[in-house]
Amino acid sequence: MNTNNQIGINTEAYKKLKGFCKTHKYTSLGAINIYLSELGFSYSSETIMKYLQQLKKEKIIYSAGRGYYSTIKNEFTIDSKEYQPLIEQIKNKYPLLEFSLWSTKMLASAFHHTQNIFYIFIYADSDSLIFLRDFLLNNDFHLYLNPSKNDKNIFLKNNTIILRPGITRSKSKEMISSIEKILVDFYLECEKLNIVDLSEYKKVFTNLFSIYRINISSLLDYAERRKIDKEIKNIILKYANATLF
Repeated sequence: MNTNNQIGINTEAYKKLKGFCKTHKYTSLGAINIYLSELGFSYSSETIMKYLQQLKKEKIIYSAGRGYYSTIKNEFTIDSKEYQPLIEQIKNKYPLLEFSLWSTKMLASAFHHTQNIFYIFIYADSDSLIFLRDFLLNNDFHLYLNPSKNDKNIFLKNNTIILRPGITRSKSKEMISSIEKILVDFYLECEKLNIVDLSEYKKVFTNLFSIYRINISSLLDYAERRKIDKEIKNIILKYANATLF
């Protein structure tokens, strides 16, 4: 029996869906259902999932989180070598401390304007931040504990460390923040410290979003916990080639 016919990928609906996915860097199961319904096609969830599995098999789409898909193959790789000595220092002093770290330098390739000063952010349990601050200060790091742009004595220089209270269930790998977490935290840091303006943030976001496959469900889950999911969704809808919501 012809396998293609068996799963129905020679149908007009499948061909339309294939074309739809090819023209969107990101899409979602919800958007796909709406698209097929508006064309007058009515299929079971099982059939649509078979279509999507076939599109994955053909390497036309890739998973971008729960219920999300992307035509972008490459995922963002974070270069953390520069920060491993700092991480090891913290781990040696506080082996049980859970923390995540990222730097604006990790996003350097995505900036529209060249950046000469980069900042390091460390997120940990709020009760541990004072001890972490004292330890890092004693080791000659330049840092601030939970600063804001209104603090008068803040002087940010290259590799200044910013300590922030962590958010539970943050997705990190080897104590380095995921790109999804970084994008959300960076938005908030732009507001808190005026690191870059909103237009530059949007360029960074859309540059990364268009070149690398972002896990949409992780991004939005974390954005919701940080209470900026509406803002992140608006940026995706307005500036990215995505049909998600």
